[in-house]
Amino acid sequence: MTCTPLKLAAALVLLPLASAAMAATNGGTIHFVGSIVEPPCTTSMADSSGSAAVQVSIHCEKRSAFDVAFQRVGPNANSPTTISLTRDGKLLGSEEAAQYRIALQGQTSLSLAAKKAAAGTPLGPLVMTITYQ
Repeated sequence: MTCTPLKLAAALVLLPLASAAMAATNGGTIHFVGSIVEPPCTTSMADSSGSAAVQVSIHCEKRSAFDVAFQRVGPNANSPTTISLTRDGKLLGSEEAAQYRIALQGQTSLSLAAKKAAAGTPLGPLVMTITYQ
């Protein structure tokens, strides 16, 4: 691909014009419509030091739905690891999934556990996200 001097000159002229147009828009007004609401549930984490499982307590005054998702992160994200999610001691699903939808009213306890496939295998961190509906 050859670059002619005419194309190069045109690009050098247009570049400052585009940059100046973007920089000229300074200030403005943001209009907010809607309301800010508190989450329908409260969550808290139990001290899990020395344990391979993370304990999360969830309390909802009214019947609420929420999603619980988790993903492996870090350099060992693809290492062979078994991840299980339990609710009040009962395993959710028979196969590993990345997301669960849960509805509840009252108190529940979630436990997220990760087990290495073999001794000496590195275990990467997990990110657990709770999203209210």
